[in-house]
Amino acid sequence: MLIPSGLSDEPTGYALSLILQSCIQNQVGSAHPDPLHLSAHFLQPTRTSSFEVHLRILKRGRNFINIIADLVQENHTCITAHLIFGKIPPSSPPIKGYTRRHPLVGHPSNAIVSESPKAFGFGHRVRWAEDPDPLFQNETNSPIRNQKIGGLAVWSAWLELVDPEDRLTLASLSLFADCVKNVALLFPASVTGVDPNNLWLPTLSFSLEYKTPIPPPSALHSARTVGVYVFSGFLSEPQGRHDTYVEIWTAPSNIGEGSEVEGWRDAQVCLGIATQMQLIVKGTVNTKAAAKSSL
Repeated sequence: MLIPSGLSDEPTGYALSLILQSCIQNQVGSAHPDPLHLSAHFLQPTRTSSFEVHLRILKRGRNFINIIADLVQENHTCITAHLIFGKIPPSSPPIKGYTRRHPLVGHPSNAIVSESPKAFGFGHRVRWAEDPDPLFQNETNSPIRNQKIGGLAVWSAWLELVDPEDRLTLASLSLFADCVKNVALLFPASVTGVDPNNLWLPTLSFSLEYKTPIPPPSALHSARTVGVYVFSGFLSEPQGRHDTYVEIWTAPSNIGEGSEVEGWRDAQVCLGIATQMQLIVKGTVNTKAAAKSSL
């Protein structure tokens, strides 16, 4: 099997999806078929070459099974992950006034595809339509950011798999959780200290919790589109270390398709919640590492 290089433009979430899919296949037919939680640490970049996923059962219980999964290339462990498998329960009935609602207010049928950052080399696989509503909160003089929530950047968008034959899978959620903008892209270079055109965001740790099953395609739920809501902050020196929180929701239609109906937000469910700890590094660091690894 081949894996896109961590020194290329492929997102971290893609490498995690390969680990997840390996574990899902291993659990087919078992009493614990569904991933409930993933926690991964990135030890070194992956390469465009063959790889192995080594699995080890850490604990097997009645309701849960704990699995250690290592992505190995050339006898080196690149990613180590701890996964909890069980059965994803159906979504709970809404509790009036306390149930989390879909964070995107605008229907995807009215959304317009946005240009993705140049550093993202996977635009032919995934496209997005940014939600304009929260972006003003990231502006320098925003009273909401300065007075109410502090130094957090906020972003949301509809993300869609481009190929009409593609379908949402449990493994693909890690990809969606990583196809987002965070403080490094939403705040000015005067704040981050790095030119956005010369930027690398290495991931140190990544976690993903699965909330509800993926609904079957219907008039209420798209087969290949999700909504993501992101807030990112705690930018600190000297490493530009920051945290990013992502909610992944179902979508009622693909981008620019379908029509808005009353109550569509209440019919959607949260599929998963992800968090990342990343660094903000000059892109030349990544380029030099890539050149060194090819020698």
